[in-house]
Amino acid sequence: MKGKAALIALGILFIMMPIAATISDAGTAYPSFFTSTISYGTVYTGENFSIYVNSTYGFNNYSAVLIFSGMNLSGMAPGTTVLSLNQSNPDIVFNITAPANPGTISILVLTTARGSTVMQYRTTVEFTVVSPIKMQATITNPTQFYMYNVTVTFALNGNNVSRFVIQKLAPYSTQTVSINSSAVSLINKGDNTISVYASTPGAIVSGDSTFYYGTPPNYTWIYYIAVVVVAFMIFLAVSAGRRSIPKSPKWKK
Repeated sequence: MKGKAALIALGILFIMMPIAATISDAGTAYPSFFTSTISYGTVYTGENFSIYVNSTYGFNNYSAVLIFSGMNLSGMAPGTTVLSLNQSNPDIVFNITAPANPGTISILVLTTARGSTVMQYRTTVEFTVVSPIKMQATITNPTQFYMYNVTVTFALNGNNVSRFVIQKLAPYSTQTVSINSSAVSLINKGDNTISVYASTPGAIVSGDSTFYYGTPPNYTWIYYIAVVVVAFMIFLAVSAGRRSIPKSPKWKK
């Protein structure tokens, strides 16, 4: 109930804002010197990520509301509306679980603080939830010496997209590295190639692979034609076998 009351109070505050400050979602403030910035990293389906709301310093009782909207938000947590109340720190962190499906999500951000008057800020931002490209590689040290700072590079269709550094790899040991990449813009329709490289000479890397993106080509029509051709040939053979042998003319008897 306390959270709901606070949310209602914030709503009332923004209704009371001047009309000129509420008709645009480009970022509106009252008074004009109070602002908030919103930041986040790459967001993958179903992962836990953080949204950072940083407001103008020098005030107190900072509050923020995030209201999410999108086509399919199933799996999102803690919900489509999250609230942080009365913090002395203007830097507020929201820990969110992304939806299970990729898509574009809008966030209505409402922030307030208190000074000699009530400070208010409103903006709308969008972010994209992407299905990650999962890459995995196995790195083996076949020598009797330790390997340090082994940089493992993942490339998608010849473009380097991610790196992972193994701080120490023991002699005759193997380590598996798994990463998620958001380089969906580099995916081709059809076959795609993932290549993996290691910076340290002597390290053995296994992880090259290919995957197909899109609808596989349909060759069913070829089999249909083949079946028809075979059936027609069988029909001709049977028809030829059924032809009657002509009788000899009577005058030849």
